[in-house]
Formats: sequence, structure tokens, C-alpha cells
Amino acid sequence: MSRATRTIVMLALIELFLAGLWLYLAHLAARSVGASPEAPRVIGRTMGAAMGLVLGLSPFLYLLARGNDRKAAAKKGE
Repeated sequence: MSRATRTIVMLALIELFLAGLWLYLAHLAARSVGASPEAPRVIGRTMGAAMGLVLGLSPFLYLLARGNDRKAAAKKGE
């Protein structure tokens, strides 16, 4: 499996993990008696920012991995 493919798979897994954590924390705050009414909004903003950061970095990580694949292929072809 190439580095670029591994990068895409890992980014998808990280996003799925963050989405699951978001749902878990939102349900936990909704069921908790002592939770602030602001808790779901704060959780949503925080997890949304984390997911946005990962998605924002993903093109750069993909291009870096693709460049490393090309370098490895060129070195192997020599």
C-alpha cells in the first residue's frame, strides 16, 4: 500500500473517530442532569474545529505522502 493511500485511510479513520467522540460527548451532555445548557453547543464547536483542522491539513499531508511515493519510486528505478 502506498503512502498516499495510507494517508487517506488514516485521515478517514481519524475523522470517524472524532465524529464518534462528538456523538458520545453530545449524548453524554444531553443525558446528564448537571450539565450546562451550553454544553452541546460548546462540544459541537470544539469537535467541529478539531475535524475542520484535520480536514484542512489533509491536502498538505496527502501531497507530502505522494511526493514521498514519487521519490521512493525514482530511487527504486535507479
